[in-house]
Amino acid sequence: MPETWPPIPSPRVVVLGVGNELMGDDGVGVVVARQLRAAGPGNDVEVIEAGTSVMDALDLVPSRAHVLVVDAATGGGEAGSVYRFRLDELALARGVSLHETSLPEAFTLAQLAGAKFGKVIVIGVEPARVEPGTELSPVLQEKMPAILGVVRAEVAKLMHSS
Repeated sequence: MPETWPPIPSPRVVVLGVGNELMGDDGVGVVVARQLRAAGPGNDVEVIEAGTSVMDALDLVPSRAHVLVVDAATGGGEAGSVYRFRLDELALARGVSLHETSLPEAFTLAQLAGAKFGKVIVIGVEPARVEPGTELSPVLQEKMPAILGVVRAEVAKLMHSS
């Protein structure tokens, strides 16, 4: 692989926006990624819109970077509720994923292929509406500033962790 000068540092944190943006609130992770990128995520932070291609996106994560996944998650709370899981906790939780391949399975497969990750944190957002459509529900649109605040706070925590 060609080297660049000056060398481009690898990000310490990668924010991975996950979900199907054609299914309403299921696309919340992608919307968060776009808004975070537009606002400027900060130094040492990379934002990837994974959409429904989590396995492909994991190939883009630099070795040993911390990963913050943002996705819709059904946990039984009110629409717009935000849940925080470590990846190992998510593997034990049942019923929080809206996708066929779970995030723990995707990360395990990537690790079997040689990927190395730092900490992996999942921020799940309770959807109000998962049905065909390209817009977030009014509830999630209204709560987007608070959701972005949680994501930014988690990025800051990961930046200061070892």
